[in-house]
Amino acid sequence: MIHGRYIGVITDFDDPLAVREGVRQGYLKVAWKDGSSLKTGYIIIKDEKIVGSLVENVIGGSKVAGNEAFGEIMRAIKDKLVKAVEVYEADVEEILGSYPETRVDINELQRVTGNDLGSLLMLLKTHHGGMRIQNGSKEWVIYVENGLVKAAKAIKGSTRRGDSALREILREMGHLIKDGVYIAGETFEFSPNDTVSRGDVFVEGLELLKEKRQLEKGF
Repeated sequence: MIHGRYIGVITDFDDPLAVREGVRQGYLKVAWKDGSSLKTGYIIIKDEKIVGSLVENVIGGSKVAGNEAFGEIMRAIKDKLVKAVEVYEADVEEILGSYPETRVDINELQRVTGNDLGSLLMLLKTHHGGMRIQNGSKEWVIYVENGLVKAAKAIKGSTRRGDSALREILREMGHLIKDGVYIAGETFEFSPNDTVSRGDVFVEGLELLKEKRQLEKGF
């Protein structure tokens, strides 16, 4: 259904979605076994952003597209069923024009809990827009672009903004990975006072916590 020019295959990766970095026009192709089914998934990329998705059941011939397909691919990645990612160049506008059902809106409301670090990291790395963080009597809103926090502001429990708000979130990390709730899809029109200078530290901190958990399980 989707055709492009083959660029290469990557098998050594920590996060399959990170492979999209540097892809200006094209798609990522993955495959996995789902019980007795063999599935092929496509993640359509434009300017490093996810704009479309499709999953085909190779044996049964059925297809799902759009957000449903993207969610199915995310579950396969989370369950470590994806072993390789093929990268293709393609005319994205032509694909979306011919198959509009493949379009995704990954900014629609999505909710994950802090103790599900795998799903939280995937959401942070794919989301583009506002995200609310809730933890009891404290709440913040951050603006995320594919894993980078561009802005932060406390909306309950304090009045911190920008770097100060992000530092507060980092100090609460121990509680947030136990009881925190993250809701993507919030509207957040931030001001210069809300911008942060080190937008990578939030995801880096979560990745370190995930590695720590994995190491602890090994002992």
